[in-house]
Amino acid sequence: MKKKIRLLAVVFVVALACGYALLSLARAPKEIACGLGPPPGSKEFAAFEARQQAEVQQTGYEIVCDGNLARYDIRSKLRPFAVVVSKLDFQPVDLTATPFNYFSILGAVAESVSGIKSRLYRSFKMPDGHTVTLFEHDMSADGVHSYRNPKDEPERVNDSPARLIVLQTPGGKAVSVISWNEGRRMYELWLDANVILKGKKQQFIAFAASIPKSNPARKDEPPYTPVSIGDDGTPVFPEPPEYIK
Repeated sequence: MKKKIRLLAVVFVVALACGYALLSLARAPKEIACGLGPPPGSKEFAAFEARQQAEVQQTGYEIVCDGNLARYDIRSKLRPFAVVVSKLDFQPVDLTATPFNYFSILGAVAESVSGIKSRLYRSFKMPDGHTVTLFEHDMSADGVHSYRNPKDEPERVNDSPARLIVLQTPGGKAVSVISWNEGRRMYELWLDANVILKGKKQQFIAFAASIPKSNPARKDEPPYTPVSIGDDGTPVFPEPPEYIK
């Protein structure tokens, strides 16, 4: 009888050990993306992209480290909107007929390209406490041209192809970003929430679609050579045309 009890005890301990091992494996953290990853064209780049795509296909968003969300936190850089906008070299879109008009503006940040203030960030506090930031870049003002891979833009903002990226840290901090080009204006809309988990993806896209069409700073831009794709699959940008402010 004692022998049978000892045998049962051993089986129970082994079962517990196996169960704990399986539980540990189930709770093993995912590989967390941190930084920009390997450079395009490198041997590791394809595998890195494949892992990211697999994760996004499974959950709809990507798990990243806290450092990857740092660029979306511009609170310390914000300045009064009226002061910032008065020094721009382009006319930002008018948001008075959009949902932004009902939010509290927190401030703005301007950035220069080749000495031209052609980029603007505007941050707002929403009634539910979330922060939303609109970034716009008038590429006609500074002569910049961009390349966007159509494969990365399955969404649509009005008639423009768009890309939605949702990032979340293991601690639950999140940022949803939708980006698109409208004419010569580049846009990004940031929201400090996971629109996939909240079931707000379509509302977020509709929010972006409320932004009116822009007026380019320059309508007489010099001709340029379109961006081509190199042998390694990355875009090759031509020499910029002579540009005078």
